[in-house]
Amino acid sequence: MSSRDSSRYAKFLFSFPSLRVIIFINVFLEILISIFLSITCPILRSIPQALILVFLPIPYSLIIHKSFIRNDKILTFRRLLALQLIQEAIYTILIFIGYLTNILFHKEPCFTIFFSISLGTTLSSFISILVMLGFLRKNTVKVLAISLIYVFTQSFRWLVLGQMIFKTWIFMMLSIIISFFASVFFLFFLNHRLKGKIPIKPLSIFHAYLEYHLNKNPESFEKILEDMSEKRDLELSLLLLDTEKEVDLSIFGLSVHFGPFGTVGSSQLPSRLIKLIENPSLRVLLLRNLSNHSLNLPSWREVEKLRLKMVEALSSAKQLGECNASVVQKETEGYSVTIISICSYCIVLLSCPGYSVEDLPPEWVPNISSLISKYGFTPFIITDAHNSIDSSSWRTLDPDYGRFVNILEEVLKSLRKTSEKKVIIGFDRIHPSVLPNDEIGPGGISTIVLNLEGENHALIVIDGNNMVKGLRNYLVDHLKKSLNLSTLEIVTTDTHLLTGIRKAKKGYFPIGFKTDKELLLKTCIESIKNAISSLSACSIKVWIGKVEDIRVTGGVFNILESFVKQCSKMINILMVLTTLLTFLLSLILF
Repeated sequence: MSSRDSSRYAKFLFSFPSLRVIIFINVFLEILISIFLSITCPILRSIPQALILVFLPIPYSLIIHKSFIRNDKILTFRRLLALQLIQEAIYTILIFIGYLTNILFHKEPCFTIFFSISLGTTLSSFISILVMLGFLRKNTVKVLAISLIYVFTQSFRWLVLGQMIFKTWIFMMLSIIISFFASVFFLFFLNHRLKGKIPIKPLSIFHAYLEYHLNKNPESFEKILEDMSEKRDLELSLLLLDTEKEVDLSIFGLSVHFGPFGTVGSSQLPSRLIKLIENPSLRVLLLRNLSNHSLNLPSWREVEKLRLKMVEALSSAKQLGECNASVVQKETEGYSVTIISICSYCIVLLSCPGYSVEDLPPEWVPNISSLISKYGFTPFIITDAHNSIDSSSWRTLDPDYGRFVNILEEVLKSLRKTSEKKVIIGFDRIHPSVLPNDEIGPGGISTIVLNLEGENHALIVIDGNNMVKGLRNYLVDHLKKSLNLSTLEIVTTDTHLLTGIRKAKKGYFPIGFKTDKELLLKTCIESIKNAISSLSACSIKVWIGKVEDIRVTGGVFNILESFVKQCSKMINILMVLTTLLTFLLSLILF
């Protein structure tokens, strides 16, 4: 749910191929199991018809699905067979290990094989019950009953074969009982961890998430986030640049975080807002104020409130007249501060290109705003450039607030000494098809160029979640030299539309992780040249206000993120403990 969402814990069930392929692999694994059993257990060679039992799980899965979960839109028959495939894979691996143990230590063949099977029964039953609890939107007692029937039918073959070979079925039954009570304990753990913290049942979170992830319907999950969210008044600002050409440019400053992930809440911003607000005569550039996941909007309903306020701002912005500007940038010891002052309204860009950094904290905003006001300027937006993360280790540094403030004061002093000049402005947006769309979002690459008496100053905004460390400096150095730019900063939108990619280690690809840097450089050059070619004089309108009573996730996101991590840890612990308990009991019984 953070950088990487909880889909990783069941990605096999989410993305496995067609039903036909699943059935084929299931049957193939069952054939392997029957071969191992016939080789290692002489008694089964005398009654080979008993091996038919090995092939019963698929018919049993069909019966269970038709009888109890036929109309379930999440746990479909394909996914139920994918769950069975996981079980068959566990049995195959453990039986093979038992077979090798028999060869290496010269143990009694059937003993080692069925010892391994008892461990497999515990693991597969525990996994199956957890999957049923997470997938089925029914009463918990009913789900536990269905789960128990399912794991019993899946293990029926081992109960019968155990009775035939060892004259007892108790060790296999104990495996089922152990896994069942481990699952019940896990339920108590869920309720205890979230008791008093959220107003809903913990399993509802998993149900709603799976409804979103599997059926592409975020409604249930967004409703949960709404119910747990808090209302705030969020700052919103607008600079509307009326150009002499037919297309105007609006620069919005949003105090919103573009999360939590995928298409949930405000994750699709800014690209979706741009699409909704732009028209042939108006272009939109969105900049994000310092924010973190506490400022996620929980649903598209809240995003719509924001959109309506933005449209209102466009129609009620105050005319200031001719547009004048100045730009100052200072970079030292891996920290960079850039201020674009347009008619004394300051766009502040904070960057840590020398370090690996995540979100700069929103708690900095009041003090930085006060400092800007102290020097006679009006804070418009304080933007986290979000342009440097170490994608090899993913370790991050807590940025030094004091160092930022010192650099900021130096920039403000220089800015106060620099008179604003008449500016002509150009804008361009490219949606490069040659760059990976799981790294750069639908907002593409946006570029604004401010020409001050012949000097070009550029800001590039890339729709993505962070950049690999070093890429920002590479692009800035080459672009400034090749295009003779006086200043340049590159920021990312921090969109979480691309977060939740299962094949990515942290759930997302920062810009430059897959993209060839020379190809990205070429695209940025094209965008800057296009912006320069569209330079136009302009007048300016301003609107600064608030979006009142809008819901944000607040501390709930951190609760859910911690909850998912704790669940993952507890599942791993229970798997180890149940396996160990089965191991000890099997030694005693065998």
